[in-house]
Amino acid sequence: MTNTILSARGEPFKTEKHALNAIKGNDGYRVTEDGKGGFIGIKPNGSNVLCPGCGQVYFRTTSEYTSEKNANPAMIQLKEPWKGWGWDELPHDATMGYGCLVCPDCGSALAPSGKLRVI
Repeated sequence: MTNTILSARGEPFKTEKHALNAIKGNDGYRVTEDGKGGFIGIKPNGSNVLCPGCGQVYFRTTSEYTSEKNANPAMIQLKEPWKGWGWDELPHDATMGYGCLVCPDCGSALAPSGKLRVI
């Protein structure tokens, strides 16, 4: 699933330049062709979240992630194989703060300054 930026008419942009202007300032978006000669801005999900403590990656971002806001549990999802192993998943609750985001391995805060390290 992705977030998409379209023209004001809800259609793909006719030129790549217009699509680039539309995504300017929207962190994580890129321009791609829609397969019909138009251009759209998309924000793919699934960027890896790096633990600042141990340097491991146990989570990926969801469609809720944006770098403009402080992190919350709705912005991340536990990756496989750990999810399949029954490791505890954080509640996907956007009202919870970033203080509850901890590495399941080393216990370090994933967002000590409020922002996730996304790679």
